[in-house]
Amino acid sequence: MQLSVEQKEAVEYIGSPSLVVAGAGSGKTRTLTAKISHLISSGYDPERILAITFTNKAADEMKSRLVRMTKISSERFPWVRTFHSACFKILKKHCSLLGYNTPLQIYAGYQQQKTIKDIIVGKLNFDKKYVQPVLAQISSAKNSGNPFEYLDQKLHSFRIRLLDVFNLYEKELKSNNAVDFDNILILTRNLLRDHKDVRKRYQKLFQFILVDEYQDTNNLQEDLTGLLLRNGNLFCVGDDWQAIYSFRGSNMDHFLSFPEKYKEARVFKLEQNYRSADEIVRTANDLIGYNDYKMEKRCFSDKRGGLVEIYDFFDEKKEAYWVAGKIKALCEMDLVYSKMAVLYRTKFCSLSFEQAFRALGIPYRMLGGKGFFERKEVMDINCYLTAAVFEKDDASFERIVNIPKRGIGPAAVNKIAQIKTGKMSLQDAARKALSEKILASGIYNSLNQVIGLLDRIKGMKPDDAIREVLAAVNYMDYIKEYSKAGSMDYTSREENIEQLVYSASQKDTIVEYLEEAALIKEDKEDEKDKKSGVILSTIHASKGLEYRAVFVVACEEQLFPHWRSMDSEMGLYEERRLMYVAMTRAEHFLFLTHANYRKGKYNKKSRFLDEINDSL
Repeated sequence: MQLSVEQKEAVEYIGSPSLVVAGAGSGKTRTLTAKISHLISSGYDPERILAITFTNKAADEMKSRLVRMTKISSERFPWVRTFHSACFKILKKHCSLLGYNTPLQIYAGYQQQKTIKDIIVGKLNFDKKYVQPVLAQISSAKNSGNPFEYLDQKLHSFRIRLLDVFNLYEKELKSNNAVDFDNILILTRNLLRDHKDVRKRYQKLFQFILVDEYQDTNNLQEDLTGLLLRNGNLFCVGDDWQAIYSFRGSNMDHFLSFPEKYKEARVFKLEQNYRSADEIVRTANDLIGYNDYKMEKRCFSDKRGGLVEIYDFFDEKKEAYWVAGKIKALCEMDLVYSKMAVLYRTKFCSLSFEQAFRALGIPYRMLGGKGFFERKEVMDINCYLTAAVFEKDDASFERIVNIPKRGIGPAAVNKIAQIKTGKMSLQDAARKALSEKILASGIYNSLNQVIGLLDRIKGMKPDDAIREVLAAVNYMDYIKEYSKAGSMDYTSREENIEQLVYSASQKDTIVEYLEEAALIKEDKEDEKDKKSGVILSTIHASKGLEYRAVFVVACEEQLFPHWRSMDSEMGLYEERRLMYVAMTRAEHFLFLTHANYRKGKYNKKSRFLDEINDSL
């Protein structure tokens, strides 16, 4: 693998903690994988290298590159993982120390929402509108590293006392031997912090720790890195100019204070952009220059001939039709649709572009839709499997007991729920109702079939279990009826189920399969989804991607920078970093647009356009 002088220097240096400040398009992933390869050739054991990435897709890609570079099988890289995946591997092994048993269930979003709703609506008599905001606050509290302190500060922010909901929620999780996505990190942190022998075991195991996208780590992830580290063998890579996730709890201070925290730290800078033309790179540099709070670097590119242009329009319709026309013109210059993207700050901005593209026959696809495991048909099938192996999971059992419809409606479920005593689950109550024959014959027969199916599939291989469910409940007939008539909806759902069966066939047990499904949080695009078309995407969802031509649209005050971020200097800095991310997605053509009127309201041009215009 060919490395630049700067990349080579970072890769070959071993001796103290290292931070690689990698500009956009500077070969960050190449440097990271080359580092691991260099460590292995220097005598480090691949099975004792912890390499942390932020998405499953990035972890898979890194493993593939390492297999090609080192000719070592992927099984010998067991710790190239996301934070959550690595922590769950540790947590599973030692959860008995925290009062849990194996198998440990991971609650996906559906189960979390159902549990919080039962607490807020059922136990505390508040409106269900609080479910999502409360869930978000509990997630932020856990990721802060100190949930009780965080929730104490929010004491008067909500009508609901958040700490009460938090305590009831955690109690419910524990009694069901379950963890949610954020618990995986906080419980592993507590395990390593409070159990010296476990901490020493993993410090001894990991000869070297590497962290990708280091600017996006939160306090909890920083704690975990510190607890696992020994001998200063740490290599972190990232770009503070692309830190855009503070709303998820990421804390850029860890990145900026790295040289102070690790006294003998070495900082390497990768400043050459291999993606974008120099005209785009220099303009983006000038924009980010308006931010004070950052590490200094001067990014450059050897590519020339890039184009940066700003356009103003009367309203969003004129803006959208101009963009559509420009895309058509670029197509005539042999640019393919899939190499062009329209990026916006917030999702609602896509509508006028969708309308214009449909009117002019331009194919497009949206990034950032529902993740594979969040689609209805996938959740339905997975809830059958979950209910079979995790009998305490009321959310999954309640979902499938009447899908497809079999006469066990809300009134019947309510009647079953009234049988519950003590720590009895809804499924336990259903089994009791069957044994005591206290249900009407129609409901009894239907429920008996459901319980019989769950018992049959419990010990099966996951793909066989899915096939058994599909056949036993005539699921394909149900989903055909459920799908929109005369659309591609059914075909799409059918393909999703085929993909699901294949995905399940890669695992030996239902528990292993469900663990993997629960640990995949980001959208995992299937190859079949990658039809050729212009990309429509929020800027957040486009990070890490690249296109020949990029249109950054709806650049207006209150929208971009967004009104929610304009009450603090740090908020404005992050919005400017978001614009920097959008600009540096472009390889050759960059167009920035604004409309005087959007949704019928007058909008002032974004200050970022003025800053960019000064640079031009």
